[in-house]
Amino acid sequence: MNYSHSDLCLISAVNDDDILKKCLKLSPDVVSGALKLITVRGARSMAQAYNDGLQETTAPICVFVHQDVYLPEGWLTRAIDALANLEKSWPNWMIAGPYGVQKNGSHVGRIWDVNMGRELGGGPFEPTTIESLDELMLIVKRSEDFQFDPDLPDFHLYGTDIVQSAYSKNKVALAVDLPVVHNNRPWASLSGGYVDAYRYVRSKWKDRLPLFSSVCQISYNPIPLWRVQWRRRKVSQRPDGLLADSLAVSVKAGYEANHGPQQ
Repeated sequence: MNYSHSDLCLISAVNDDDILKKCLKLSPDVVSGALKLITVRGARSMAQAYNDGLQETTAPICVFVHQDVYLPEGWLTRAIDALANLEKSWPNWMIAGPYGVQKNGSHVGRIWDVNMGRELGGGPFEPTTIESLDELMLIVKRSEDFQFDPDLPDFHLYGTDIVQSAYSKNKVALAVDLPVVHNNRPWASLSGGYVDAYRYVRSKWKDRLPLFSSVCQISYNPIPLWRVQWRRRKVSQRPDGLLADSLAVSVKAGYEANHGPQQ
């Protein structure tokens, strides 16, 4: 199957229009109108936000993406080619994304993490099956009955949950070489809503534990979660503004189609 730009649609949950403007809305394919963007506000959970967004499009490929992600110049063309290749090599694919975690806990992908100030992973790489995807971007081949679990609380671990749901339907989830800039800010805590989502996913997929997410191993053993929480004890509260200019970071990373990497 060959896709066209009209087959893809972006869906994003938004709570900060300034960040949206300086990241996702700055993406050339969004600016040009080649890539439609649906925004959802005021949702009580990410599952609700994304399910509400699904109601506003009939696009066969829905790209669920954070407001602080920037898509480099040429991203849409690259995505169309990558998905066409997936159809040939992995016709039963259901979920894809630029960064994920394999069953053995190894990370695979290619994104620029502004908070860490470096590229995570590296490319080029072949599509790789994974156990969990980082929630910054989830590319979903839509089916009539597809939705995010409406009972999953808060705004965490839906990337792990939806990948496990794909496998439960005998579908496949993969990391694909589609680099983006994640203009993120540090999370000071993994308590509250994160723990609620952690417990829900742990109970729902108890027969598959342990599971690896990009942040923490999900297990009935509390030590992995405690360890990650301990490491974040000195992390400062998130700043109000962004840490860097999205386009400048993308050029530096060499992600822009018409720019080479800067030294």
